[in-house]
Amino acid sequence: MTLLEVLGVIAFALSGGAVAVRSGMDWLGVIVLAIVSSVGGGTLRDVLLGNTPVWWVNESSPIALAVAVAIVVIAVGHRVPHVSLDSPRAVLIADAGGLAAFSVSGALAAHAAGLPAWSAVVFGVMTGAGGGVIRDLLATRRPLIFGGQIYAIAALAGSATTVLFAEIESPVEVTRWAGVAVTFAMRLVAMKVNWQLPSFDAMADDE
Repeated sequence: MTLLEVLGVIAFALSGGAVAVRSGMDWLGVIVLAIVSSVGGGTLRDVLLGNTPVWWVNESSPIALAVAVAIVVIAVGHRVPHVSLDSPRAVLIADAGGLAAFSVSGALAAHAAGLPAWSAVVFGVMTGAGGGVIRDLLATRRPLIFGGQIYAIAALAGSATTVLFAEIESPVEVTRWAGVAVTFAMRLVAMKVNWQLPSFDAMADDE
């Protein structure tokens, strides 16, 4: 794995494990949510790009890393229960890191495959948000991407930055970290100032 993917796996495994703790799941649930959060977006990316077997099938390190992070979450949550691993803020910050890393990796993979720039940006958004959507659905929560959060927009901005830098042939490291910085910063600022998209009030079902 690249450093970007390592950081993305760690961040999403933390968020997945924390969501499982917050949802009252057992230890197996913590491990499962850590894994699917970490590899879900990349799996979607590879399937749509036709890169099969998908990235984690022939390389055990993503799964092993996600399991290791999940075990740490379990151990800390069990031994030091006052540590708020499952606090909403902890979940959102970890999720922001995973979103940034995988949005960039998805955009770069699509761009390297020769897809048009707009398509590479879309792939970045799908890769970044995919794992979080699967995690939230398994935890029976409304996915962050549909909850008024500046989530997909942050992934879109970071993916577009990545593709733009790739199109002008900037150095690879500059391209990667510029996209990560834009996504992560936009997500954190939105959280800090409570910047949200307009949404509809929930309506009760008719009797």
